[in-house]
Amino acid sequence: MSAEEGGGHDERWVISYADLVTLLLGFFIILFASAQIDQEKFHELSFAFKEAFNVDVRAGADGSSPVLTGGLGVVPGGNFSSFAQPDVKSIRTTFDEQLLESGLTSSSVDILRDGQGVVIRVSDRLLFASASAELNPEAIPLLEVVAGVLRGIESDVRVEGHTDNVPVASERYPTNWELSSARATTVLRFLLDEGVEPRRLVAAGYAEFHPIASNTTPEGRAINRRADIVLTALPARTATPSPAQPSIDPKVTPVTSKGATTP
Repeated sequence: MSAEEGGGHDERWVISYADLVTLLLGFFIILFASAQIDQEKFHELSFAFKEAFNVDVRAGADGSSPVLTGGLGVVPGGNFSSFAQPDVKSIRTTFDEQLLESGLTSSSVDILRDGQGVVIRVSDRLLFASASAELNPEAIPLLEVVAGVLRGIESDVRVEGHTDNVPVASERYPTNWELSSARATTVLRFLLDEGVEPRRLVAAGYAEFHPIASNTTPEGRAINRRADIVLTALPARTATPSPAQPSIDPKVTPVTSKGATTP
């Protein structure tokens, strides 16, 4: 029987099979690449995607991004200044240069990136005495350099206080919550006095509940006692907020729809 009479072999399935094999090959290549991920590059990529696609429409952002340029906010609101996510390497370079100019070393400071942004991590033993929220005199030159770096970066700044899990023995600070909050506020006030804009600053005390090392050893507890200065990935507000709604004077008696006053 000839092919024209319906008895020929249909080999179109080979095309679909080849497509399937190609897709499987690409899938396993992606799995292989993901298994050997570079953490710093992964964070940089994630921040790039977030900056490109996370347009705050409700807040009235301008809609600009590295992918789609132009456009206006759908709902009027406060303006936001667009800026590149702070880069760990550039901050580290600037920080080291200013330390060198001041004759200081950076042995007690670490600069890294986490899921929230770029973190300037300062050791607790450099900043404060035990169970105290008063700055050590030797910490002031270092914090002056930190403030200089922050003044050149356009981002929000969250100052975090962290302790270990050892209960604090102080009448002034009943628990680690009060101690960590007071230390964060002390650093924030110093940055404020050094010219960092107040609208960019916020302080937070986390006590012993955000450890980065084990609290079962003295070395781990020393690492957990720290002050983190977090440069968040959120853009900083630059415009004044929208006008507030007029408030009602409680001395004024409301009027009903018919013109009579309510009791």
